[in-house]
Amino acid sequence: MLEQNRDKFIAEMLCIADTDWVLGHWYIKVMLNGRSLTDCTAFAGMAQDTLGHARALFRFLEDEMDLPEHQLEFGRGPSQIHDMEMLSAPPENWGDFLITTFIAEGAIWQMLNTFRASVHPGVAGMVTHFGKELYFHRLGLEGWLKSATDEAKQDMRDAMQTRLPTALRWFDDQARSDSDDLRSSGIRSSSVAEAKMAFIETTISKLMAALDMDDTSSITPIEQVDWDALRRKTRGSELPATLWEFMIPTDEDTVILRRPLAVSVDDNLDLFDREEYSQDD
Repeated sequence: MLEQNRDKFIAEMLCIADTDWVLGHWYIKVMLNGRSLTDCTAFAGMAQDTLGHARALFRFLEDEMDLPEHQLEFGRGPSQIHDMEMLSAPPENWGDFLITTFIAEGAIWQMLNTFRASVHPGVAGMVTHFGKELYFHRLGLEGWLKSATDEAKQDMRDAMQTRLPTALRWFDDQARSDSDDLRSSGIRSSSVAEAKMAFIETTISKLMAALDMDDTSSITPIEQVDWDALRRKTRGSELPATLWEFMIPTDEDTVILRRPLAVSVDDNLDLFDREEYSQDD
């Protein structure tokens, strides 16, 4: 069953891993804009966890596909990333940042949780481990939501209008959930439709309570026009150039600094034996 659905399984795990990958860079980018030292250190920790989850999933999938180490992080282009489109637009203010990250954290967890009791032997342990760390992320973000100023809360309500429809679309529709081969084969232990409902009942209900919103009827759903079901995003879409450059810089010095450890070790740099140090002053 696993071999038969291998490509779908890999694509689905990449949707989670790549969304984590982008979200981790959101935390890095905003880290120095925290309102206090506590905020900055919290974002640093959340970035470390989130990027750690992404890279653990990358290593897992590289083993599944028999790919070279670090291929998924350094060997793809922006059009090959399976990230949630909601994260492609940068936050406009503090309230927008809080809403977007809280939604993303909740969506990632619910999608990941559909593999909690997977028949795949390597997945369940990761789900349990990641879930513990994601729980504390959501607690921290919920605390910021509750302590926000009235102005920030209005910014959050405005952000809900644009962010929530894109996040809900990520879960796809009922028909595709009902025909999901990963669910019928046991690779996925609960359906995406159930994950979407849990996301609405937990993440969205907490946002509504924190923002004193009675309902979300004013939020207009997005139609799935030209939808790429494997990447869970609009067909042909890719990460914005500025975001991609922040994630995978292309300038020469940064490329050298960010090379995978395995490559750097192979270089075997020795400062004492380099030619420029071999001449007497």
